[in-house]
Amino acid sequence: MQDEKKSNTFELRHSRHLLLDQLDVDGVKKIHNSKILIIGAGGLGCPAAQYLVSSGINSLQWVDPDIVSESNLPRQILFAPNRVGQKKVLAGMDHLKKMSPEITILPEPVKANSKNLPGWISAADVVLECSDQFKTKQLVNKLCVQFKRPLIIGSAIQWNGQLQVIDPKLINQACYACVFDPKDNVTDAACGAFGVFAPAVGTIGILQANEALKIVAGLKTSVGKLLLFDALNLDFNFIEINKRKDCPVCNKD
Repeated sequence: MQDEKKSNTFELRHSRHLLLDQLDVDGVKKIHNSKILIIGAGGLGCPAAQYLVSSGINSLQWVDPDIVSESNLPRQILFAPNRVGQKKVLAGMDHLKKMSPEITILPEPVKANSKNLPGWISAADVVLECSDQFKTKQLVNKLCVQFKRPLIIGSAIQWNGQLQVIDPKLINQACYACVFDPKDNVTDAACGAFGVFAPAVGTIGILQANEALKIVAGLKTSVGKLLLFDALNLDFNFIEINKRKDCPVCNKD
């Protein structure tokens, strides 16, 4: 009786997904059994985490060393003013557990690095890179290629956002290093210096969740292109990207 009630609750909660032609019970159960890793709990990570958890994922490991500040509140939508001064992943976990009490959330209030990332990435079904650090994105990309884990990288500054989906199992498709050379001398564009429009970064975070759910459900995702979003002019553009023959990450041979 208890199992029947639990099953009915599950089907009712996810009934709108089950009505989609592309998502059957098996696809929704794949989402329910998935393990997601998010690196970054800011303007990208917050909306991504919220949609992933509300869609019923089983486990979320969330990495970010920062604390909530007053300037975070307009775009980091999981945090209320009373959370200022708290660790982001801990404050975010409290909010997400209220949305979905049965989910397993593993908060990691530390900086992602070459020592802790390999274990976390190898244990995940999909990785979302939501930091604002070029070196971190390159490291995560390298490890996802190594462990053959799907990766969704997002970024946003001012009115503009970017999104790339990488699936290392598709050997003919580009990785992040094919598009942005790891040797490039890149100065990270902090939103504290250049500004960022809250819905612009939120849009990219939601699209990261969109692609992650498609991947774990077994649906075709959007590899092989770079999405460019202009929130000021409400414009989406795609750039077709090819695997680099001399890529130091995915084409070493």
